[in-house]
Amino acid sequence: MLRLLLIIGVLGIWQQSAAAQATQPGNDAAKLYLQAAKVLSDDDTRNIMAPAASSLTYPEYPPMSDEWVRMEKQDYEAHGQVRALVHEAGMLKHATWPAFNPHKFDPHNMEYLNHCKIVANEMGDAAVYQSVILKDQPAAFETAGDLLPLADHLKNAPGENLIRLLVAEGIESLDTARLMVMISGATITEDARNTHDLPLATATQWIARLLDHPDAQAEFDQAMKGEPAGAAINPMLKPSLARIVETIHRVQSERDMAAMSLAAHVYQHKHGRWPENLEELKTELPRVPLDPWGDGKQTLGYALIKGGLPDGSDRPLVYSRCEMKDGLFFRIDRPAYSFYTGDGSDRPANEQKQGGQFRDVARWAPTERRGPAATIQPLE
Repeated sequence: MLRLLLIIGVLGIWQQSAAAQATQPGNDAAKLYLQAAKVLSDDDTRNIMAPAASSLTYPEYPPMSDEWVRMEKQDYEAHGQVRALVHEAGMLKHATWPAFNPHKFDPHNMEYLNHCKIVANEMGDAAVYQSVILKDQPAAFETAGDLLPLADHLKNAPGENLIRLLVAEGIESLDTARLMVMISGATITEDARNTHDLPLATATQWIARLLDHPDAQAEFDQAMKGEPAGAAINPMLKPSLARIVETIHRVQSERDMAAMSLAAHVYQHKHGRWPENLEELKTELPRVPLDPWGDGKQTLGYALIKGGLPDGSDRPLVYSRCEMKDGLFFRIDRPAYSFYTGDGSDRPANEQKQGGQFRDVARWAPTERRGPAATIQPLE
């Protein structure tokens, strides 16, 4: 899903070129991002890259494979400068991206979007490495936080269009999936001497930050201002435009579910147990987000599955009704930290049941026992 969003955004036509010049960036965040991408592209020729930027196939949740750790360790140790550039760019208010002429398509004039994807892969994997391998949660959440301004700079700078919006949404989706992995293993602390776990104040700030986003339709309407006149009413484009709005809903819901997941950890820190239901969880939320696929009044959901984790402990889940066709059910054969389709069975994809989108709040700890014969369980 994450890679698909990014591929859709760049339409798969421009290559990983790095023509950005390493100039003095001044107050322009875009120059800093492109400077960071230039470093990454140069090192790519030396086979130093983030696992997400490589051809390596791996589950995007712990335990990370030995090859993932080896590759990311090399990449992480080589690219402190890149993380510093992206952090600095996120503190700036303005980004000047290359101008786009909707009446004259030039793929070379859009290469910077692919550079943004390169930066997103780098920062996302670095955050997971800091969280899962280095056990440094403050650093991990800071790195993940540095990606959100990149998406904002793409969406909010003059000249925004649908392609830029889709790339920005892809970056947010990538970042949120990494956050879900990090949150699942986070321990909240109020001890100032504890420099490894996530401070309660930071967790609270993140909850508010994730929930702070505009309406999906408003984001879409803003991007449409950069498209040719009449595009919104073109009957041939309507299905594609509707799918873009759906994509924005998905990404925003991922942010909302990450906020709810983090709120569950805050509740667990304060009470020594997971929330039993949404009523208890909402005490740690400024608001409970609406579910875009509900009846207009239904919120995103929360459930605590007793003994639902492989080690027999309780399994807290947050969920949306996205693509639900066969009643709400969750996968029990694997953890869920990002978008998935189907019930996990061996049936063709178009024949698999659809039961909404569930996200694990707690870290799924694999055991030696064999997996269950069934792959789904209905939400009661």
